[in-house]
Amino acid sequence: MKKNMENEMPNSKLDRISPSMVADYMSCPLCFYYRYIAKIRLPQKQIHLLFGSAIHLGIEHIYDNSDPYEPFIKAFDINRLNDDEKEMHVEYLGLGQEMLKNYQSEHPLLNELFNLHGGESEKYFRRKLINPMTGEESSLPYAGKIDRLTTNIIEYKTAGKKWNPDDVPFKVQTLIYNLWFYSEFGYLPDETVYIILLKKYKKVELKTKTKINQTIQVLTNHCTLNDLASIFDEVELILDKINKGQFERPRGGWHPVWCDCYKFEEILALK
Repeated sequence: MKKNMENEMPNSKLDRISPSMVADYMSCPLCFYYRYIAKIRLPQKQIHLLFGSAIHLGIEHIYDNSDPYEPFIKAFDINRLNDDEKEMHVEYLGLGQEMLKNYQSEHPLLNELFNLHGGESEKYFRRKLINPMTGEESSLPYAGKIDRLTTNIIEYKTAGKKWNPDDVPFKVQTLIYNLWFYSEFGYLPDETVYIILLKKYKKVELKTKTKINQTIQVLTNHCTLNDLASIFDEVELILDKINKGQFERPRGGWHPVWCDCYKFEEILALK
């Protein structure tokens, strides 16, 4: 793959940038090119996307003091799964109800700690953002959706294992959401809170027959203005590279064989 694809690629002009797009470019510019510029679609499993959306819907009903299980069950519709995923429907249906039950028991304490009820859900944004140090406006609008916005930024996730707070997508999303908050309101949120519902049942300690809660992970982060200025500059640099057609696979070290860039090339029969 050539370093610069400017003369052979589709129009690389974007109309917006999002945290996931930034994280994708940081991980593999070539993968970014296939996904967002060439707009090639990989075959995609539906079960995890559908399951996560259904869990989010169930949580929203907890805020309304209504039953979270019925909307979860209705949203996690077996007819929306791929044929090879349908045999997992019953297993995930039971797991999802257990996860909602576990979260429901922790919700009052989390609300007390993080002011969960004092705001609004599903906060969409699309606007140009501001460098807090220079006042410079971003060259493109940023777009995203915050699960719940109070004095904090609240994000709900489902995961098979605990998150690593050093992972690039986690850091990028946190910084960009905080940059939007600052650009919108002129000050920083109290905290960014990730509430991660783990895809597991509560374990029972056989000797005491007590349940060990290993089903909820909470990560918090507080950004500084310097942090936000740094991500602003980093994204502007990335946008400049995109406009110049710089989409080379990372070199100089090991690149994971599970990166989607290889899957795209398999589809295109590239060698």
